[in-house]
Amino acid sequence: MMASMEIYQRIVRETKRRRKGRREWKVEIPNDVMEEIVMRLPVRSIMRFQAVSKHWESMIKTRDFGARHMAHQRSKDPKLMLVSYGLSHIRFEQRDLETTSLEESLRLKTEKIEGAAMAISECCDGLVCYYRLTQAVEVVNPATETSLVSLPLAKFQQLHKDHPDRDMEQEIEAITDEDDGPDLVPFISFTRFGFGKDSITGRYKIVWLYNIYPATLNKKKKTRCEVFDLEEWRWRFVTTRPLDHHQILSDQRPSFANGSLYWGYPSTQTKLIVFDIHTEMFQVTSTPPFISPDASGDKIGLCNLDGRLCISELKGDCTQEFWWRVEECDKWEPIFSVNLISTSSWFGGIASQPLTPLAISRDNNKVVLSLTYHENLVDFDLDPDSTVYHLYYSGYYGFAVPYFPSLSLVDF
Repeated sequence: MMASMEIYQRIVRETKRRRKGRREWKVEIPNDVMEEIVMRLPVRSIMRFQAVSKHWESMIKTRDFGARHMAHQRSKDPKLMLVSYGLSHIRFEQRDLETTSLEESLRLKTEKIEGAAMAISECCDGLVCYYRLTQAVEVVNPATETSLVSLPLAKFQQLHKDHPDRDMEQEIEAITDEDDGPDLVPFISFTRFGFGKDSITGRYKIVWLYNIYPATLNKKKKTRCEVFDLEEWRWRFVTTRPLDHHQILSDQRPSFANGSLYWGYPSTQTKLIVFDIHTEMFQVTSTPPFISPDASGDKIGLCNLDGRLCISELKGDCTQEFWWRVEECDKWEPIFSVNLISTSSWFGGIASQPLTPLAISRDNNKVVLSLTYHENLVDFDLDPDSTVYHLYYSGYYGFAVPYFPSLSLVDF
């Protein structure tokens, strides 16, 4: 990295001198070698490198270069993105996974909405979405400090904006979808959407699956789903017919892994709801055999860990066992287990809610653990013989997500 930075700085100096009309010798470096050097630079240095020439600007904006840059980023430990917000701003902090030192930060103004909680998506190729119940979704790349224009409101959001009273008793005319036409519903619950990438076309999509209440109003149809393709730039409904009587946990954020989104099922029928980003089809599948058949949905944890789908179960003895799916050999492998009694002192004494692993540090063989709505982060040594936990980070933040700085959006 140091050699790449030295060559980059040398070229920038030579370019500035040449612009002043001085006669200088040329740095003869083959284009393919130069591309490999530039690809390994920090994102903000690459963005500045676009000013060297039109050739480099066009090359950096190609999807091929962006994909190669992202592949290089994923070969290293991720960064940790801490997100905090106020009534009219949101702040992104990029921190080193090993030291937690602050590397980059970005503060953006937001629309002021009283009493509305902010929600954050998972990061996908360095992109993150933030939104409120009645506020348009924003897609931002914190590394390049670029964002798309605000998305149009989903039908789900429009309904809440027009009828803000959560306790309303009179029925209101609901939105129409392709399954069974218009019907009447008094309330649609707020859930977090999923954000992922089509592994075939490379398109980014937002998938907003939500429950319909009261459930007795339509005994067969419990959910609706809207999809937003960033290249189509419109919300549209997709069928939820395969879900039949199934609903989702209202406060969960779906996990994206290997081209699909995954939701837990809020009952003792341990099942997973799966949405294929490419085919845009739902299916309901059984949880892996190592999950207890009568486990409650709120004791099952789902996340993307190191690019793989990770599932866990919080047992009655306060032990949480974590497994991940290895796609190459189509099997589940155990990773580690955590005793929540040992971590509860950092999480307000709570040992009854499953923890979420954020990231694994390959450099020091540790995993960083979080608990929803609690500010502390804890790390755990992955040595099989270790039972050592440490306070990893303590400070104000709203959300913590693993993050790979990327060039996404430079070609939009």
